[in-house]
Amino acid sequence: MINRNYFFVSFFIIINTNSLEDIINSLSIQNANEIINHFNNKSNIIINDIKITGTKTQVVNNLDNFFDQNNFNELKIIHSGNSDDNIIYLLGEYISNDDLYKVLALIKNNNNNHSIQKLTINKKE
Repeated sequence: MINRNYFFVSFFIIINTNSLEDIINSLSIQNANEIINHFNNKSNIIINDIKITGTKTQVVNNLDNFFDQNNFNELKIIHSGNSDDNIIYLLGEYISNDDLYKVLALIKNNNNNHSIQKLTINKKE
């Protein structure tokens, strides 16, 4: 009986944690709903120097529109690392046929439960 309970608790913990790989995958596949699921109530999205605000639905719609308008081929992670206060940073680029966008994601690591604190996407000039 103990083994079953341990399995259930372990499974429950795995389901409720956001891994860094999940965040990178949601950014790579450009899934706004998945990206927003990695946010908390203090998270920010900035696209082309404009802070995206509103309800979760409004933010998802804005992010979906951005992805639809730009037709990115891939997300290329250029650099990642750790900084103070358990913050992981990812520097990358969204690449399309016409444009290149710089991506900066600041991700808080709280006991292996990762959440995006800030996502900045700006067109590279």
